[in-house]
Amino acid sequence: MGHPSFAQLLEIENDPAFLTFRCPHSGALIWPLVRNQFYRQLISDLYYKEAPLVAAVPALPRGQALASLSRVARHNLGQKRLSGDVLVIATGAGSFLREGLWFNRITDYLVQASPPDTVTVEGLMDWNVPRPRWNQRVSYWLPWQGAITLSGRLLQRDSHVAIAREVLFYARQRAHDLLDLTITETQMDMLVGMLARKLARSPVVHHAYRRLLEKVRPRLILLEQACYGDFSPINQIAREMGIRVAEPQHGMVSGGHDAYCYAPLLRDSAEYRACLPHDFLGYGSWWNEQINVPVEKWVIGHPHYSEQRRGMPLAKGVQNDILLLGDGIEFALYVALATELADLLRGQYRIVLRPHPLERAEVQRRYPDGKIGEVFIDANRDIYSSFTSAYAVAGEVSTGLFEALGIAGKVLLWETPKAQFSYPKHPFTGFTDAKGFVEELLAPEGAESSVVGEDVWANDWVSNYRSYLDHVLARAG
Repeated sequence: MGHPSFAQLLEIENDPAFLTFRCPHSGALIWPLVRNQFYRQLISDLYYKEAPLVAAVPALPRGQALASLSRVARHNLGQKRLSGDVLVIATGAGSFLREGLWFNRITDYLVQASPPDTVTVEGLMDWNVPRPRWNQRVSYWLPWQGAITLSGRLLQRDSHVAIAREVLFYARQRAHDLLDLTITETQMDMLVGMLARKLARSPVVHHAYRRLLEKVRPRLILLEQACYGDFSPINQIAREMGIRVAEPQHGMVSGGHDAYCYAPLLRDSAEYRACLPHDFLGYGSWWNEQINVPVEKWVIGHPHYSEQRRGMPLAKGVQNDILLLGDGIEFALYVALATELADLLRGQYRIVLRPHPLERAEVQRRYPDGKIGEVFIDANRDIYSSFTSAYAVAGEVSTGLFEALGIAGKVLLWETPKAQFSYPKHPFTGFTDAKGFVEELLAPEGAESSVVGEDVWANDWVSNYRSYLDHVLARAG
């Protein structure tokens, strides 16, 4: 099969068998636990030629992990007995330095606009404990995360592997029969191992989340990535306890995103819906229309975008950069495009390549002088500072393209098969190669994008969020 759309891939799970595979411990559906990884394996083979989307979990850096664990244990002990109406659970991926304090751009704005007793539980990125923190009512999930990871390895039995194999072999057979897609034995072994560990640790996961919810006693949970299958246990436990769960949008969602689009059979199943949050808090109506996850969709706005825009100088400086946004997976492709553009545009513009946050440290290590030939590497931690000097911004699969609308001179989508898969609908001008990019760049201003800014980024996120809170807390009260 050439280039199937995600809607075509979803046919694989449009089968009642996926509602019959159950965890022997909890009776919960198994498919949510491996669904994202299974689809990403297929998508990876189809669209990511340079690097896989699903990779085996790297070995734990023991020393670093233990040092972080003791810091976190001390920090968590210092927290008073934390309880509140709103519990925020975050991955920790959104931290940046704001006026000398670490601030989570995905969740801390919402904390700021929430009741003062709001509690945050956060994961760690790269084993760093971000301090000093703006948010004082935060505990770190690391001790439980360690126990969960360890239990997956220690408690795994042949029976877990057998169940995992049954589920994944069934899905692989459907992919083959319906779409003629294959998954290699090595990839299957990795997926089966991953799912077996998740089944083995299931009792510990359920115990950990139940303990957390009994301690905090929230009425609302704001859960980053709540639509991802790995969070299905907390969605289920919260529902049993009568707690509402909402996912605040944290990045790009689209008709090609595996966490936000589901087959009709699963969307219609009450049992499957119980694995998902109640609400999705979108950046704007445009995003909510792209996805079919069976939850209630609310338009809130994008707090970080709004706050950064508010702080931006109105007078634009010289916009002479061509800014390319890396996707975090295939850096080499972007280096090739950037180099070709530098060649074609010889000195007319500065070609700047911005690594994705996931690859930033590695890129800085490989290119310590901040240049690759004639191409500059963008070192700004905050993307908005990079937009102000950009005459054009381009990329394949990046929320940054949407954030650049209205700030940068032109925003262009690199229309690779990967981008067309990820964005079945989009508001950008497209190009397919460096020559096409230059033509678009030098073309006179065309028609404005058909999508209104307000549809992408709703105004006044504070009022929108507060009215959502009033609605939910009044109902829960």
